[in-house]
Amino acid sequence: MIARRTAIRIAAVIGAATVAAVVAGRILAPAPRKLATPPLAAEPEAVGVARARWVVDLGPGLTAPDRVVHPPVVVGDRLLVAASRIGFAALDVATGAVAWRRPASPDLAAPLVLAPHDVIEVSACDEPIGVAAGRSVVACFARIDPLDIAARSAGAIHAADADAAACLRSTAPWQVRGDAATIVIRRDACALAVSLPAGVAAAISSDPPVAPPPEPGADCGVTAEGTPWCQRVEGGRSTVEVAGVRVDGLAVLAAASDSARAVVVVRRDASLVHDDVVGVEDGAVVWTWRLPEPAQPRGTPIAIALVAGGAYVVFDSTRVAALAAP
Repeated sequence: MIARRTAIRIAAVIGAATVAAVVAGRILAPAPRKLATPPLAAEPEAVGVARARWVVDLGPGLTAPDRVVHPPVVVGDRLLVAASRIGFAALDVATGAVAWRRPASPDLAAPLVLAPHDVIEVSACDEPIGVAAGRSVVACFARIDPLDIAARSAGAIHAADADAAACLRSTAPWQVRGDAATIVIRRDACALAVSLPAGVAAAISSDPPVAPPPEPGADCGVTAEGTPWCQRVEGGRSTVEVAGVRVDGLAVLAAASDSARAVVVVRRDASLVHDDVVGVEDGAVVWTWRLPEPAQPRGTPIAIALVAGGAYVVFDSTRVAALAAP
């Protein structure tokens, strides 16, 4: 009987302590919460870490305006890089050794690859070029063989003054597409069809890019290459969403994707030095690689290209890394 009364008293004490702890908030479990957005691309505590096959710096100390970097392009055994401070360069894909360099204005487009031995480079002209009255030069082009670095042709792209006006007002990077006979160059509301090799250009219809509408409860933006992304903060956790993928972070700095894979450069925190390359397959994070911490907070554009087995990333104005996925 005494033992029974003692057990009752102990149970009462434990019950009272439990109630007090719940009131104090120490052991109250949160109720399950329904997510208003799709589930996160799971980022487990231990995902694979990509290996940098090589990292090169193409020009410490270069001071050209840091306007843009473009995603690098693989052509044969060359990696073609285009960035405001670098100009145009080709690296050996296996070692990162510089195969060749070509100077260019900071106002340059990504190289247009027509064939392994046929690449078109477009950038602002380095020097004034005279054209007929009533016409204006908007850019210059060079047509090269990137494997043998033989210039096939080069010249100025010029249009009627009225057609060139919108192009000359804009400072946006050039976007280039086309074929061996005609290329189309665009920037903001300007679009010109250019016949090669004469360089004669005429305006074509173009709708300026329209930013996607902001999403409720999200802070949205676009990468330097125009890929839209959004940030959400829920339950004290910040995530970013791009190309159908959501991962932890404050902002998306660059992204590339195909039907099943993506690589995203994510700003992890407000220090501006903790930026990660994140590899995603089938909606799940499978590897990461942290960009080397910069000497100063990172504020320069970043570009990335997705390739079989990894990625190439251009960062800190002049640095290029070849990443091998684990």
